[in-house]
Amino acid sequence: MKFIYLTRPVEAKLKLSELWRNAQAILFDFDGVLADSEPFYRKAWNLVLSRYQHSIPEEEYWKHWAFFGRGLAGEIERTELRVDDIDAARAEQKAIYTDFCAKGLIPLFQDASAVLKIACREKTCAIASNTDSNLVRIIAGNAVDHLPPVIGGEGLRGKPSPDIFVKAADFLSVDPSRCLVFEDAWKGVRAAESAGMPVVLVRNGYNTGLSAPEASCDIQGLNELLHFLRRL
Repeated sequence: MKFIYLTRPVEAKLKLSELWRNAQAILFDFDGVLADSEPFYRKAWNLVLSRYQHSIPEEEYWKHWAFFGRGLAGEIERTELRVDDIDAARAEQKAIYTDFCAKGLIPLFQDASAVLKIACREKTCAIASNTDSNLVRIIAGNAVDHLPPVIGGEGLRGKPSPDIFVKAADFLSVDPSRCLVFEDAWKGVRAAESAGMPVVLVRNGYNTGLSAPEASCDIQGLNELLHFLRRL
């Protein structure tokens, strides 16, 4: 997918500068911020749901699954889809997606490695993701020279619950109010807000037109963040 990075208003850039200056630690979401993984999550779910003669259109997936995080339960509620065993369906989807990861099919966004390299040099950083930490490390693989600590979703309530961000702040020994979060979805923005953390919404080409008013500001993709970091 080709991304168009728009020129941001001066106020937004000043706001990002202020947020960065006040932060002691930076927490990056993974899926949709660093990794272009959501199309593969959708593909895995469509493979599972095909046995029910059901598929999730792209636009509905970006909105209801990736952005708002309503998942299978939301799909069932919206469409009256009948799934015999919800837990088994989730396990099957995870197995399919894990296989995608093992085969090296999940790409990082173009500027992910460069952003992490500079950010880790300037601040204490961590990745805080709903995705299991082992899958984050598999996807990042050799593509990232400076992979910070990874706090995965295993054993924790997923976003929009704040648990993952709270654990990340505790792991880094940084007060939540001094952790700056970069997120691409409302579920993550809401989780950060609940944890008492300022949060920047990262536009990625999939969340265009979707709003997360709880975000402190938004930026047009990692490219804008990379330009900002190079000016520090």
